[in-house]
Amino acid sequence: MLVTGSSVRPDVPPGHGERGRRRVIQVLFATALGLLAALVAGSTGNAGVNTPDQVVTEIFGRDPGVVYLTFDDGPDQLFTPILLDLLDHHGARATFFLLGRNLADRWGSDEVQDLLNRGHAIGNHSIHHRKLTEHHPWSVAVDLDGASALLADRAGYRPTCWRAPYGDRNQMVDAVAASLDLVHVGWTADPQEWRHPWVPVAVDYLIRERHDGSVVLLHDRKWLSLHIVEDLLPISHEDGWRFEALPTCRAPGERAARMATRAIDDPPVGRVEQVTYVDGRPEIAGWAYDADVPDGGLSIRVSVGEGGPTIAAETGADHRFDFRLEAAPGDPICLWAIDSGRRQDANLGCHRAEIPPGA
Repeated sequence: MLVTGSSVRPDVPPGHGERGRRRVIQVLFATALGLLAALVAGSTGNAGVNTPDQVVTEIFGRDPGVVYLTFDDGPDQLFTPILLDLLDHHGARATFFLLGRNLADRWGSDEVQDLLNRGHAIGNHSIHHRKLTEHHPWSVAVDLDGASALLADRAGYRPTCWRAPYGDRNQMVDAVAASLDLVHVGWTADPQEWRHPWVPVAVDYLIRERHDGSVVLLHDRKWLSLHIVEDLLPISHEDGWRFEALPTCRAPGERAARMATRAIDDPPVGRVEQVTYVDGRPEIAGWAYDADVPDGGLSIRVSVGEGGPTIAAETGADHRFDFRLEAAPGDPICLWAIDSGRRQDANLGCHRAEIPPGA
């Protein structure tokens, strides 16, 4: 397993007031207890880079036909929006491990909600992208907690997963992260875009490393990554593979938390949760919420394949939708929640209606 990451380091840490300092003290206390428990149990020493990852170990080989694309170091003002449209074009979902300093400088709540609307998941990648094993637990706690706070401010909830910059972890770092309720996510395949490989070579490598539950490491700050994704997705779809967001990075209560971020005239939020075949027709289920229509009745617009958009459903009082439509297997099905306020519709992503094996 190989590790890559940005070599750029920031100079200015995020500000923490008295409330933030109290939280960090609580985190460090919990960290100390975790380290003590580990020592008592006999698991001493540093784990270092490439420590076996529980999440990756659990999902590897478990999810038939599913590959998990992950992107580190974003968001990028140029590359991330292009990548989101590219993933939509192929009906693919991914997980984005966002870097706090980039998030603070480049994206607000609307941009993060747009990423989530399209069905992707988010994770913590720290504020500074430093080698955390080289820093004091206090500094590690401030770094990780600050990144979680930034994500909570924009998404409405704190992330449940994280990825260490450079994959650099040890017992202390893991204990700090655990005290923040963060589960680490590693990877099983890394084409190392920073070495500028030839795109066909990188794609061939990823196809060879493609297994049920594979976790692919890429970065949404490089043209090369876009070219790799552009070539990898259609080949993999033809071979019957799907690309999903990591379930570990779906936070409990995510729906209610995201709804609570909306005010009058804000664009809607939502997510398609399921696309399945029922009696030979795709069934679409999910939710959408607009503060301008708090009792439901939000229109869901759909286009299938080359067809034009039509209104397919309305949300109920519980803000959920569930409907069937006519679509050939593999047809892209794109959805939008129609804004009842300032007419900024929410893109709920494009999805592919795949017939499950044996259906």
